[in-house]
Amino acid sequence: MNSPRVSVIVRSMARESLATALASLAAQTWPNLEILVVAACGPSHPPLEERAGPHSLRLVTSETKLSRPLAANVGVQAATGEWFTFLDDDDEFLPEHIANLVGAASRAEDAGVVHTLAQAVFNDGRRESFGQPCALVELYTRNFIHLSATLVSKSLIAAGCSFDPSLDIHEDWDFFLQCAQRTKFYFEPLQSYLWYVDAGSSGTAGGRNHDPDRFVRFRDRVYEKWQAKYEALVAQTEPLLQEAAAEAQKEQWNEALAGIEKVLALSFNDPWALNLRAMVERMQGHAAEALKTQMLATQVRPYDPAFLCNLGHLYLEQDERVEARACAENALALQPDYAPGRLLLGQINRVALQDAAV
Repeated sequence: MNSPRVSVIVRSMARESLATALASLAAQTWPNLEILVVAACGPSHPPLEERAGPHSLRLVTSETKLSRPLAANVGVQAATGEWFTFLDDDDEFLPEHIANLVGAASRAEDAGVVHTLAQAVFNDGRRESFGQPCALVELYTRNFIHLSATLVSKSLIAAGCSFDPSLDIHEDWDFFLQCAQRTKFYFEPLQSYLWYVDAGSSGTAGGRNHDPDRFVRFRDRVYEKWQAKYEALVAQTEPLLQEAAAEAQKEQWNEALAGIEKVLALSFNDPWALNLRAMVERMQGHAAEALKTQMLATQVRPYDPAFLCNLGHLYLEQDERVEARACAENALALQPDYAPGRLLLGQINRVALQDAAV
């Protein structure tokens, strides 16, 4: 990958914020960039300049108002880049954002989707990170990838991926699920995209931009669309996980690891497979590998107190007590009556008291 062309698609409702979004694209350091502004508001969209800084800019006009998925499809079809991404007309990229993503893509081997973190900015000044590594089984249950924090190979469009016009929202989540049937995902924890959470009107974000009824209605449509695929994946992986766990109980480590790898080949970054692999690695005496594996398992399933406690025990065994305490406290924040979390916290406190008495 020398200098691939990247297309940035902006679905525009001709809001005043478009000027700021385009200024952030004009400042992009990646040289081989085209900007496509799709007139989602229809024929009322005002004309634009032909360039944004050093980058080519093209207004893709429409005779009618376009929904989010239709505007996305129009933009993707007009794109000429090897890779494409999106920027909403009320958000911004930091100058290195596209260059960061292309750099990640160069390390991604055969992954067709490269993704990173979004920096969520709220009206009250709060900033939070949004995003995590992708696990296929988790992607069926919730979306944790922001469309503007991705770089997607144009080859996936030729392979049949598109934005579902029946989904007024969550069309990006459904698109990622389509991509996940055809390619690997690659994650790096970069953070060069500013997502102004309260500014939009989709109802899928947070703060003032959240419509719970609309969110649930279209979420359930995505669930219904992908239920058969999800159930088929679970039916394939559960018996393999049970067999691998049984081999681990018999201390047949190589057989257990072979079974785990079969699961991961079917379900990339499967948290249950990673959790079991971390246990096997620990029992084999590979502490550093176990910690790294459990960290990934916890990143892809961050709401599970059991995973956090398992990670906390691995930290404690390596005498990293601050990290172990954070895991225990986070587990208890998720589930205050979680007994393993209280036990882990008690262990950490006892170790601290013993050291203080010496």
